[in-house]
Amino acid sequence: MKNDKYLLFKNYSIDRSLMLDLNRVILGSGLGMVFFSTYNGAPFSGFVRSLGVGDFLYGVLMAFPVMGGLFQVLAAYVLERTGHRKKLFLISGVMQRIVVIPIVLIAYIMPPGYKPLTIGFIMLMLLVSALGGSFNGVTFFSWMASIVPISIRGRFFSQRQLFFTITSLIGGLALGSLLDLIGGSLGYIVVLVIATVFGLLDIACFIRIYDPPMDIPDRNMSLFRVWKEALSHQNFRKYLMFWSVWTFAVNLSAPFFNDYMLNFLNMKYLQITLLASTVYSITTVLSVRRWGNLIDKYGNKPVMQICGLGVVLVPFLWIFVTSDTIGMIAMINVLSGLFWCGVELTSNNMMIGLAPDKNRSFYIGSFSMVTAIMGSIVAYFTGGMLMEATHDLFERLNLMFLGYPIRNYHLLFAITSVLRGLAVVCLLPAVEEENASTARKLARDTLSSIKRKILGSLT
Repeated sequence: MKNDKYLLFKNYSIDRSLMLDLNRVILGSGLGMVFFSTYNGAPFSGFVRSLGVGDFLYGVLMAFPVMGGLFQVLAAYVLERTGHRKKLFLISGVMQRIVVIPIVLIAYIMPPGYKPLTIGFIMLMLLVSALGGSFNGVTFFSWMASIVPISIRGRFFSQRQLFFTITSLIGGLALGSLLDLIGGSLGYIVVLVIATVFGLLDIACFIRIYDPPMDIPDRNMSLFRVWKEALSHQNFRKYLMFWSVWTFAVNLSAPFFNDYMLNFLNMKYLQITLLASTVYSITTVLSVRRWGNLIDKYGNKPVMQICGLGVVLVPFLWIFVTSDTIGMIAMINVLSGLFWCGVELTSNNMMIGLAPDKNRSFYIGSFSMVTAIMGSIVAYFTGGMLMEATHDLFERLNLMFLGYPIRNYHLLFAITSVLRGLAVVCLLPAVEEENASTARKLARDTLSSIKRKILGSLT
């Protein structure tokens, strides 16, 4: 038992084999976040901009990594028909990650005169990656719903997020510094290939994890019928509507925060990592366990309501970030790290909890597909078109605010902030969660606890 000294979840009422499996999940997630924070972050954003594309095509290309949800109903159908959850997870995970290597290589191997062909090939590879991601996502959440007891899900996912936040921080600092050091096309190749290796090590961690046999439903079921059944579930549909609007509001501007720092503020990758990723990660590490405990005590919905309201302010504050106020980025990421981790924890728990056991994969797949279309693809394309359409207008108007130039970035940040607020205030309250408390009670109890601690420290 000496090897158990460093294992997590020793104090949980679970057997040792499950404890080992949960530790493998945590380790894999940590390694995987080095890949995802690079693939969905500033390095890949910078790589896409290095191809010389405009705002609209930039938005289109940045949409592909999050397009996996588009295929998740198909992924759920294949999963439910075959029951080969682990096999599908491993194959699709490798497929999602490995194609990043030919993407970065082809971009710099092809002659400049073949740019349309290069962009077309990159789109094809990104589509393959998205397809792999769709199967990987459905199988992962189905797998976790089968092995993680509901009584510890909040604490488990908070521990998972804590660990992958730390590895994302370390990996981001290392790869950001490496990218600044090497620079140019070689820098993008080296950094994205290293990130891909970490992504493959993530998948390798799941090889030894036990996969309980799935309850295979009627093998002659209709894909359309089960999808219709998932969408007709009233409470699940309410949550789906909220999350679609929420992700649309978030992803409308998501690709342009890194672009804003790189091309408007002219920041270095290490600067971005230190002021954004590092501060965000440290704040997340300090707060994620607290949110996990509150989820287990009060439920997911009240935590999501409070955290969602906090996240509403984030894009609005970016309007005030200029080349002279870059330090504000750290303050914004303190706020973002504090509240975003709560949103991320509750969103997955709500999705798993609201979906019934029967045909759960179809509910997860339907959720991911609808939010991918409305919340990701439409949002990225809309954001790109809005930026493209307003670029020249804002350049001509040369608007100023408190002595600083106002650009189309700032319009986008304001719009996304308003839309986030509408989703939290108007749509989330309609969603029902069994045995959940209210946001008001959670806030009141938390404030009372803080007050007692302050008074106790003074006496």
